[in-house]
Amino acid sequence: MNIIHRWLVGGLVMVLLQADDNEEKLHYTVTLLKIPCVDVTMVNKTVEQNQMRLNFSAKTKNVFDYFFAIDNQYNTWYSSQTFQMTQYASTINQPNADYSFKLSWNPETRKYETSKQSYSRPEGSHNIFSLLMRARKLPWEKLDTVWWPVEHDGKPYRGRYLWVESEDIAVGSEEVLADHYRLDLELDDGDNVELLEVSDVFSWGIVLDGCVRQLWIEKNGDRRILRAEVSVRGITLTAKLKSD
Repeated sequence: MNIIHRWLVGGLVMVLLQADDNEEKLHYTVTLLKIPCVDVTMVNKTVEQNQMRLNFSAKTKNVFDYFFAIDNQYNTWYSSQTFQMTQYASTINQPNADYSFKLSWNPETRKYETSKQSYSRPEGSHNIFSLLMRARKLPWEKLDTVWWPVEHDGKPYRGRYLWVESEDIAVGSEEVLADHYRLDLELDDGDNVELLEVSDVFSWGIVLDGCVRQLWIEKNGDRRILRAEVSVRGITLTAKLKSD
């Protein structure tokens, strides 16, 4: 009995350790004019074979919490092989919007579906979040200039990364070599449907005309996103990875 008991306990410990190994949590501080304004957390986890779930949360802080408070959650399920978004769920809490939303891919009809609508997209379509995860997977030589289909708020887009250079980025007191990219997003042909009356601030701002999006991704090791910048209409938001 003691041997069986030890075997069961040992097996449970191994399962728990494996579950921890399959989860990655990264914390970022977003600044505006060098003032911290938003805390961002990304948790990437294996949920089943070849399937990942990325939880992206954003919450305002300091004085910004009084002017336009947000506490938004975005969950993306995606293939670890193709980075296709297979399911998406968001919970939005901001001054002009308070709702939950779900979207899923139906492989039989090859359509994305909500509780009320369905529409076609190319198989292998990403969303913004799975497109970010693709950039962490591939070296710049295989990522540079390639267009991928992107589903975004019921509109068909295509996205590509343009490699700029490799440079050192400060993470705390450490200098880490990173690949610097620009991310382009363009409207594409396809079904265009209105899923929501009011989009959340992130989904709205990331595709504005004239928006310049930049990423710095760790060149080696875990290939973490070390820094991200979005500049639009004279405003630049910068997200930096917090050091451990």
